[in-house]
Amino acid sequence: MHRYTTAITPGLPLLGIDLGYSVRARSCGLARSGSGEVHAMCFGDCIDYTESLIRAQGVHVLILEAVLSTYHRSDGNPDIRGDFEKGRGWYYGPGVSTYAAAQRFLDQLDRRLPPDLIVPVVEGFLSYKTSRTDHTEDARRLVDEFTTAEQFTPRAGSEPVSPKIAGLPEIRRFNAPA
Repeated sequence: MHRYTTAITPGLPLLGIDLGYSVRARSCGLARSGSGEVHAMCFGDCIDYTESLIRAQGVHVLILEAVLSTYHRSDGNPDIRGDFEKGRGWYYGPGVSTYAAAQRFLDQLDRRLPPDLIVPVVEGFLSYKTSRTDHTEDARRLVDEFTTAEQFTPRAGSEPVSPKIAGLPEIRRFNAPA
């Protein structure tokens, strides 16, 4: 059974997570729609918080600033998922750590939630920033700009990062390249 869906139900609350992956640093930023609160937290705490929030308040649309799909050419080598990703490929640089973090996050959240919950997921793409921002600012943007962000579908042949995702998550880009 799939835990995650790419179908977004209008009206669901949004949970924006700038997903980081660190042993000690509060590398994850988290923001919720309908709330002014933002949090900076460690990776494990972010999983705990997300689980608690969904159990207490119901399903939210998860907007993860992390790689949620991959593409490999016919020769087996990784490649970009579309023109939106040129210069910021999922398979090198920061993309690789967000790919690993997304796999772990989704796997752990799946194990903790009741089996009947289906959670919508969207990939937030916040590359091409003109200046350095902190994780909570990025998480807030994922929520606040969700409806106005550019929308992309990964190229044909792409695959979700987890077999628990039904379909290919939509990608929303929050900064166009300069």
